Amino acid sequence: MPYRLSTRRRPSARSPRARRGAAPGRRLAARLAWSSLAAALVGVLWASAASAHAAATETTPGSGAVLDAAPSEVVVEFNEPVTPVDAGTGVVAPDGDRADTDVVRSDDGTQITITVDADLEGTYLVGYRVVSDDGHPVSGTFTYSVATETEAPSAEALTAAGTDPFVQALLYGNRWFGYAALALALGAGVLLIAGARPREAVARLVALGLAVVAMTAVLGLPLQAAYETGTGVSDLDAAGLQSVMQSNIGLAALLRLLLVLLALPLMRAVVTSTAVTSTDDAEAPQRAVAAGLAGVGLALGATWPLAGHPMASDPVVVAFIADWVHLVTALAWGGGVFALLVLALRKDTEIPDRTAEVWIALVPWLLANLIVAGIASSLLHIDSVEALTQTQYGRLVLLKSGILIAVVAIGVFTRRALVGRAEGPRRLRVMAGVETVFLAVVLGAVAVLVQAVPAKTALLEAETSAAASTETATLVTTDVYTAQVVLEPGRPGANSVRILADDLEGAAFAAVEWEAVYGLEGEEPQELRLIELRTGILAGEANLGEAGRWIVEFTLTDAAGNTATATAEIDVS
Repeated sequence: MPYRLSTRRRPSARSPRARRGAAPGRRLAARLAWSSLAAALVGVLWASAASAHAAATETTPGSGAVLDAAPSEVVVEFNEPVTPVDAGTGVVAPDGDRADTDVVRSDDGTQITITVDADLEGTYLVGYRVVSDDGHPVSGTFTYSVATETEAPSAEALTAAGTDPFVQALLYGNRWFGYAALALALGAGVLLIAGARPREAVARLVALGLAVVAMTAVLGLPLQAAYETGTGVSDLDAAGLQSVMQSNIGLAALLRLLLVLLALPLMRAVVTSTAVTSTDDAEAPQRAVAAGLAGVGLALGATWPLAGHPMASDPVVVAFIADWVHLVTALAWGGGVFALLVLALRKDTEIPDRTAEVWIALVPWLLANLIVAGIASSLLHIDSVEALTQTQYGRLVLLKSGILIAVVAIGVFTRRALVGRAEGPRRLRVMAGVETVFLAVVLGAVAVLVQAVPAKTALLEAETSAAASTETATLVTTDVYTAQVVLEPGRPGANSVRILADDLEGAAFAAVEWEAVYGLEGEEPQELRLIELRTGILAGEANLGEAGRWIVEFTLTDAAGNTATATAEIDVS
């Protein structure tokens, strides 16, 4: 049968059939308005509570701290529960060897304690790699020193220092194909239920989508394990894979496989169904079977938020529903457009009036739910203009939104091509093809977006990092005293200067006279005026005009006449 859009004479506006069709349209509009309003209210009321990604909030010892004695443990605290990756979490001693003996996770999962067995003097490197509840690895390093600062040791002793770029690329690709396959299964499934013919051709599109969904579910497990542990695929061990299988990501992959198996017999029942409608005398699937297939499709879509950011958000129910609705409606729309393109390219397919009418009526509802749920989901992770414009997550949301607006505009012409009778399939092919290309780009942005650190957490990490670097300290030693010179905030511009001096026995050095100068290395120094805050602590103000190595030279004298001059070199950036 050649490709055709049905050319039956459409009823006039005053015909009984047209009048009957108006009421469902009004009911659809009313349902759409109420559901959109309710979803928007839920999103706005609950949006401000989410976190959705782990970030280190405090360390003990603090980053850059200089200690008198070696600590027996190092503690790293996080803003949400995490699971440590043992190979990438530990302490490297000044001699380059591992100094940690154990890594313990707290009962609530928000704190890891690294037991340390080393008493060497010098600078220690602490590295951690943990996996948050949404399956994303978080890693970081900081240093502390015992007695004196030395060059920080290499992180080579920590076998999981970061994410393999090749693994990251494979994971992005696998996610993209997973989304595209689900879109094809959902979109072609809608057209199959709506009666597009021949059913076997449409069913093959659904089957192809389901097959690729199953394939990406299986391939995603070792890729996720390598991603979490920071190793290459060839270096993956059974422990890493077992950890993923026991997580939400493993559960989601298993559910996808089971739902794909459940969908296949239902799809066959839809294809072979002989029920007919009372209006077009065309084949249509039985309602119960069609409803079952639709239910499986919705359940399949729910497995993606089960393994993503929503499970680490608060409130989790609102985040899960918003992400689920956004995902399913977006992919059903995009997959339907692609399925229409495939049907338009075939010469043996037919898009009956009923199928076109169902699709045309469904698209606005899909778009409305997509937009409302997308706004609610975004508000859970973006709560300021800064979060929207200054984080990777926010910029990806802006990119996705901009492309979506363009796709909606193109979709208007696709609808006209679908409704038009005189122009034939050529215009539909062109418009659906352009729309599909744009939607493929959106899927690429989504594949990166789900791996990105949510905007709120990215800002929190930036603030924590800034807080950790608000002081720059240098330890100097003389024959009379030891002193720590602290610059705050340790950046170009106005800085407060503190000199904390102890005598050789560890007591506060009681200076009665002092003088100090400071300047950029190689330039003429200027006077640094100091006042005594309390015994052993002097303070002043310095203006560091530019980044570089600044020299602080000071002389302290006590009541007994013990005096010494110290020079501190501090790098400011």
